[in-house]
Amino acid sequence: MVHTHRPSMASSLVRRVLRPTVPLAVGLLSMALLACTSSRGGGRGATMAAPPPPTVLVTPAIQHTVPIYDEGVGQTIAVQTVTLRAQIAGTLERVSFKEGTLVKKGQTLFVIDQRPYVAALQSAQGQLATAQANLTQALEQRQLTQAQSQLTTAQSNLRQALEQVNVKQAQAQLVGLQATLANARIQVKRDTYLVNLGAMAQQQLDNDDALEKAAAANVDAQQAVVRDTILAQNITIDQARASVRSAEAGVYDAALQTRIGIETARAAVTQANAAVTQARLNVFYTTVPAPVDGIISLLSVDQGNLVAVNQQLATLATVDPIIAQFPVSEVTFLDLARRAAPGTFDRGVSGQQDPSFQLLLSDGTMYHHPGSYRAVNNTVNPQSGTILVQALFPNPERLLRPGMYARVRVKTEDRPNTVLVPQTAVEDVQGARTVLVVGADDTVVLRTITQGGQYGPFFVVLDGLKAGDRVIVEGLQKARPGSKVIPVLRAPPPLPSGADKPATTVHKG
Repeated sequence: MVHTHRPSMASSLVRRVLRPTVPLAVGLLSMALLACTSSRGGGRGATMAAPPPPTVLVTPAIQHTVPIYDEGVGQTIAVQTVTLRAQIAGTLERVSFKEGTLVKKGQTLFVIDQRPYVAALQSAQGQLATAQANLTQALEQRQLTQAQSQLTTAQSNLRQALEQVNVKQAQAQLVGLQATLANARIQVKRDTYLVNLGAMAQQQLDNDDALEKAAAANVDAQQAVVRDTILAQNITIDQARASVRSAEAGVYDAALQTRIGIETARAAVTQANAAVTQARLNVFYTTVPAPVDGIISLLSVDQGNLVAVNQQLATLATVDPIIAQFPVSEVTFLDLARRAAPGTFDRGVSGQQDPSFQLLLSDGTMYHHPGSYRAVNNTVNPQSGTILVQALFPNPERLLRPGMYARVRVKTEDRPNTVLVPQTAVEDVQGARTVLVVGADDTVVLRTITQGGQYGPFFVVLDGLKAGDRVIVEGLQKARPGSKVIPVLRAPPPLPSGADKPATTVHKG
């Protein structure tokens, strides 16, 4: 009868307390074996005293406001990546840096053979001096000055011709002769009257008549002189006018030629200046300075080689600060956009209320410099439903280099009244997170919880516990679900200092 009852007791006890955890099953089997032994011993087992309940350390679950983070796999990018190229051809004479080291803005990195370019500069400067001398000579306008002098002479001759001095003189002489003729005619008329009266001899009349005829002849002759003088003066005026027109044409031609000469000389000076500028640029291009502070790459071409125009020599990347680019979901983006300062996401500015970013490196350590918002992409990837965000991280120690992968975290909210339980109270068995809770009657109860990430020494509990529940943190191996224990209260571990403790990794549930 005892043997018949023993299997049924063990089976019923195993069915009542069996759990999906291996340690618990082993404990229940041990209890069944003890029950069988007690049954086999009969009255002797009944007289033995039951062992006291085990002592365990318990801590109450607490409530606290917990920061909620969103994480994404990001990659570091340089704010500026400059490809250093040769802008002229020549022999690479000198490399003035050590590969992979920090270089400063303005530091000379490469020197290309300068001799042919210095010679070309000197030649261009000589051509410029010649062109400037030609321009100075053209600006003197000697041809134009000579033509203007000839025009002045021609205009003076025309004015002199227009005065008709000879004509006026001939006309004055004609007037005098005409007056003499008129006087002679009056005398002849008077003498004729006197001769008719017998008051004068005929001889006197004849003499006066001869004088009249001579005066008339002189008038006729002078009239011919006046006509000839007027004709000659007109010819002189026409010639003077022709000379003026010719001189004016000469001045126009000289002005045109002078202007063309000046413009040609100026063009030659401009061209010579351009040649000098280009030659100076070529001399300047023989040295390649660092355009920014950054880390220089390995050499693309060794010293002593002939380099071609636009040939890559090395690359230079800025590392302080450095960008971490990572995708966030549309929900996270909308949450960040609502909480950020106005203008952050559309004008590319940062405010004091903007979210800060944290970087979890590939070795699992937290980067000790927080990042700030830099930029967000203008479109959402329709395949993944994410949008690229860039955060800017200080990098004074040059620990971060472009191309590194890391996890980027950004706080999305502060969740109040979140239940926290010490991590030492949580067991992970076959993918399930469980805790042992001591009830009001000191009976152990097994609870399965939904864990929402770490918060310092705690786990965030999204479901399965409430604040004040006593969880076993030490002595888990002695406690069994359904059994009694002697709980000893232990204070919860201290909360992380600051809401954004770097070790905190809490995800939205």
